[in-house]
Amino acid sequence: MYRTLSVVLATTLLCLTTITQAETWKTYPLELADFEFSDESLTERWQALTLGLRGPLPTAESVRKDAERWPKVTAHTQELLRERATHDERFAYFTGDLEQHYDTYAQQLRQAWRLLLEGQFQQARDLGLALGPAGYFPGLYAQALYATLIEDDSEQREALLKEVIALTDEILPLAPDHPMIRFGNAYGKARIMEDMSRGAAMSTGYTSEVKDQLEELLKEDENNIFAISLLGGVHGGIVDKAGGLLARMTFGAREKYMVEYFDQALSLNPQYPALYYEYARGLINISGRSGRRQAQELLETGAGMTPRSAEEALQIQACKELLATLN
Repeated sequence: MYRTLSVVLATTLLCLTTITQAETWKTYPLELADFEFSDESLTERWQALTLGLRGPLPTAESVRKDAERWPKVTAHTQELLRERATHDERFAYFTGDLEQHYDTYAQQLRQAWRLLLEGQFQQARDLGLALGPAGYFPGLYAQALYATLIEDDSEQREALLKEVIALTDEILPLAPDHPMIRFGNAYGKARIMEDMSRGAAMSTGYTSEVKDQLEELLKEDENNIFAISLLGGVHGGIVDKAGGLLARMTFGAREKYMVEYFDQALSLNPQYPALYYEYARGLINISGRSGRRQAQELLETGAGMTPRSAEEALQIQACKELLATLN
């Protein structure tokens, strides 16, 4: 079974390479703050740049620990890298045992993160996917950020998010307990539903699935701020699309749960600008006049923050743009 999955993944990645060469993503807005990180500055500032939300800095030791925890992911990463090495000289050093190249591999992972933090989202996606399943975290994270914060074509945004779902679906059997793979899968589904009509969103089957995925993540880690904030948004989205009564009776979704989850997320990390934007959006959609007043306060806070990365610059810009619609 795993050999079959490896062939599927290899084919997927080769197809993605062809697609990537043909597509051109929009660039990071020139008017926003510019960021450039060396490997040294990334290492020194990792915790501040990621607010402790992105896991440990990729190093040979962190790669080794992940390999011990998720050996099937590592085995298939090795196979894919060997496949790539046959037609891409950049990966020639991976023809041997990956364990001998953990330091080099970690450097490549850090490069993918650096590209993401600098706003070079397509390059970060390309490198992350080229590094195989173990590189999907920065790669698909860059793709999801681009889809939600830059891409304004709804069809292209949906295609990008569906790709995130498809690739995480494929590697979940290799690491069914991996929190970020599971979160990425839920994130893609939740974002797709946002752009759908009520009927279309309810018919996807995603609604209960995403809610269950996030609740399971929180059972394992009650302080998983990604799952907390996304679950808050999911509750708000369900109430917005289904109405309060149906949302409560069918999915157990309530406006008060949305508020509780976002308040919890802000208490855990008040320096993450995305929380202010997402919380405000939920309030605007379902809470009426009083919600708009609170949303304005949240957006003013988010808009006044100083970005530490391109990701944060885009989130702060989103706060400013949404705030402008309330004035």
